[in-house]
Amino acid sequence: MSKNKIRHFYSALAAAFFILIAAGSAKVNKIHCGSFSYSSPQDDRMEKRDYVELLDGSKVYGDDASAKTGMFVKDHIRIGKEKIPLKETRGYLSDGTYHKRQGTNFMTRIIHGKLNVYYDQRVVTTHTTSANGTMRMSNRTICYHYVQVGDNGELKAIANQRDIIEYVKDCPKALEMIDKKDKEIRRSIKRERDYLNQIFRIYNNDCKGDGSQF
Repeated sequence: MSKNKIRHFYSALAAAFFILIAAGSAKVNKIHCGSFSYSSPQDDRMEKRDYVELLDGSKVYGDDASAKTGMFVKDHIRIGKEKIPLKETRGYLSDGTYHKRQGTNFMTRIIHGKLNVYYDQRVVTTHTTSANGTMRMSNRTICYHYVQVGDNGELKAIANQRDIIEYVKDCPKALEMIDKKDKEIRRSIKRERDYLNQIFRIYNNDCKGDGSQF
């Protein structure tokens, strides 16, 4: 075997090794779209008007809050006739739903309290080639979920039961609901669409109630 072939062989072997390491270390997202109920928290829905939340926590109230970002616009949130630069904001509430800013993206809040829960929905495009050389393109929607401790904490990704357990383990009622086998969790979610929401609501209510009344 020539030196060039040997060098290419070991290069390919090293690349395959690192790909396997990356695949093994990546966290599998078991909390798919629809695992949570995505209705807005009750306290958000009770707000009479839209608002933009500024970095200092103050709010600018108005009508029809919406974010504008992109290559051909100056990133901002519009509230009524006012435009507020994106970098000066934490997020905004529109039609009873709060959206938290992460860079130029926004996460939607579905639980509000000591532990806040957000989700982000993205469309991923994949390309495949069949045996006869035909290329196919398909789109699928992936949801990512995050927990925030308090309103000022950093968003942390949650991808499975273990991640949730870490946040609610000091509340026996909430822990009992999540510390189950995967198939038991799936059955519970099938029976009650807001099952995972209830776990966080119980925690946020000082570990009282069953989570269904909040």
